[in-house]
Amino acid sequence: MIPRILNVWSRVETVLIGVLLLISLLIFLGGGALRIVAPAHAVDWATEVSIYFIIWATVLAGAAIVQEDRHLHTEVFIAALRPRARRVLGWAMSVLSVAFVAVMMVYGWQAYEFANLLDERSGSSLRTPQGFAVFLPLPVGMALILLRVTLMMLNGQRPFGHVSTIPTKED
Repeated sequence: MIPRILNVWSRVETVLIGVLLLISLLIFLGGGALRIVAPAHAVDWATEVSIYFIIWATVLAGAAIVQEDRHLHTEVFIAALRPRARRVLGWAMSVLSVAFVAVMMVYGWQAYEFANLLDERSGSSLRTPQGFAVFLPLPVGMALILLRVTLMMLNGQRPFGHVSTIPTKED
């Protein structure tokens, strides 16, 4: 059941990220074209809205990167260790990574609440609330990573704890 959830989640996530980036591109190019073709009708918010879509797509991609095991790894150092030390280091990296993501989620949520408290708005004619557009993506992205990590662990996978497959003398 969990592998199916992870598979469906990955597909939905991939489509959503693609749609967000495509919309971002269309808004950005449309705003630029409007400025050239009909300067009197140009909008001042096209770049801003494009950036918001890119921010959301980027944080959504974080959970996908965890699933695909594409986060940064220190292969050179790990490969030099004995197999047992590699496993221990892999688990230590997993625990530290999960702790870091949890801390970022909490502080991201606090930043979102603070931006809402101050009622920060964009400088364009849209006056977009910055809490939703800029600050909310961080805690949402981190929560999705934690949910994905939980499902992966329930499925018997170890997230973040990449263990090098480069053989050493002890292997």
